[in-house]
Amino acid sequence: MKYDVIIIGGGPGGYVCAVSCAGYGLKTALVEKRELGGTCLNRGCIPTKTLLFTAGLLENLHKSSLFGIKDGKGEADFDGLRKRSAEVVSSLRSGVSKLLKQHKVDVYHGTGKVLSPSLVEVEGEEGKEQLETGHIVLATGGAPSVPPIPGNNLPGVYTSDSLLEKLPEARRLVIIGGGVIGVEFAEAYRAFGTDVTIVEMMPRLLPPFDTDLSRHLAALFRKKGIKAVTKAGVKKIEEKEGALSVTYELSGKEESIPADAVLIATGRHAETKGLLPMEADMERGCFKVNDRFETSVPGIYAIGDIAYGGIQLAHAAEAEGKAAAAAIAGKTCPIDVDLVPQCVYTIPEIAAVGISEDKAKKEGIFLKASRVVMGSNAKSLIADETGYMKIFADEENHILGAQLLCTGADNLISEVSLAIANHLTIEDFLKVIRPHPSVEESLGEAAEGILLK
Repeated sequence: MKYDVIIIGGGPGGYVCAVSCAGYGLKTALVEKRELGGTCLNRGCIPTKTLLFTAGLLENLHKSSLFGIKDGKGEADFDGLRKRSAEVVSSLRSGVSKLLKQHKVDVYHGTGKVLSPSLVEVEGEEGKEQLETGHIVLATGGAPSVPPIPGNNLPGVYTSDSLLEKLPEARRLVIIGGGVIGVEFAEAYRAFGTDVTIVEMMPRLLPPFDTDLSRHLAALFRKKGIKAVTKAGVKKIEEKEGALSVTYELSGKEESIPADAVLIATGRHAETKGLLPMEADMERGCFKVNDRFETSVPGIYAIGDIAYGGIQLAHAAEAEGKAAAAAIAGKTCPIDVDLVPQCVYTIPEIAAVGISEDKAKKEGIFLKASRVVMGSNAKSLIADETGYMKIFADEENHILGAQLLCTGADNLISEVSLAIANHLTIEDFLKVIRPHPSVEESLGEAAEGILLK
C-alpha cells in the first residue's frame, strides 16, 4: 500500500496531524501500537482531569455549610472513580476512532518502524507489513522518567501511568517531584482524604512557572494541608514495618517520611529509541526540527514531545501536527506554534501565556504589570475561591502575557492568547464589555491597571 503521509503515533499530535493531512486531500495512514489517543487521553490529561473534577466536587462538599447546605459529607469511592475515568476515556477514544474513519485515515494497529524516508514497517499481531509513503511524521510522544532511586521498583511505588491504571487507595502518599504532574495528583488525593507530602529538588513548586505563581500555590497547599519539602533530594525508598519509607536529604541532613504509596513524578522523556535506521540531528534525546517540523532527514517530520524546543503539552502537539500537515501539503498554517498557554489543573486552576516576569527580569525586558486579587471578584467570593490575575504589557501597552490563578483560568487564558497573537494593546482589550458577575471581568480590571502605570 502506498500513502502520501504515514504518521507513527496516535496521540493528540498524531491523530490531529492525520486528520489535517486527510483534509488536504492527502492519502494518509496512522500507525499506533497501543490505544488511540496516546498518553493524554488514556494515561494522562483526561483521566487526571476526571479525578480532579471529582476532587473539586468533594472540596465543595467538605465546606458545604458555608454555602448553606446542612450535613455536607462526602468521601471518595475509588471503585466509582475508576469506573468514571474508564467511561470518559472510552467515550473519547471512540470519538477519535470515528473521526479518523470519517476522514478516511487508514489505521494500522502495531509498532511502526522507519526503514527509509519512503518506507515504514508495521509489526502487528498478524505479522509485519511494509507501507510506502512520500512523507513520514513521527509522533511517538513520551513516557515517565524514573530516576535511579534505590527502591523505585518496590510494590506501592508508581509512575503517573501506573497510578492512573490502578488508582490505589492510600492513607499517606509521598509524591517525588513538584512539577505539574506532582501538584495535580497532590490536589486530587488531598481531596480524597489522603495525607500528601511533595518532595521537590528545586527551591519551589512548579519550577518552570513564575516565582509568584509558585509562591501562591505553595501558600494554598499549606492552607489545605498539603506538605511540600523543597530543596530536597530523595536518597532511597524502603519497605519498613509493612509500609514504605522515603528518605530525602535536606540541608545535609537525612529525614524520612512514611507512606502507603509513592508517586514518582519527575518528568517525562521522549520515546525516540529505534525509530530511525539513519542518523538524525538530536538534542537532549529529541529530534531537532526546522520551522516546518522537518528533521534533518528530508521527508521525515517530528512533532510533540519528541520535537526539540517545544513544550510537552497535548495542545502544543496538536498545533505542531497541524503545522506539519500544512507544510507537507504545501499550505500555510495560521497557528502561532510558539504561543502555547500552560495550564495546571489545581483548585483553582493556574494558566499562563506569553512572557513571564522572571524571564523579563532575567533578559532586561521592560514590562508593565497590573494585578487584581480575586478576593474582590464577586463570582470568586461567592464560590469561596481565592487567587489573582496579572497582565503584562510593553511601553506602548501591547499585551505581552498574563498569569491567572483563579477558577476557570484554563478557559480564560485564550482571551489573552488572542490579544497577543493579534498584537492588541490594552486599549483594544478594554473595548470588550465583560459580564458581571463573572471571573472574566477581573481581566478587564487588571488591564485597566496597566493604564495607570
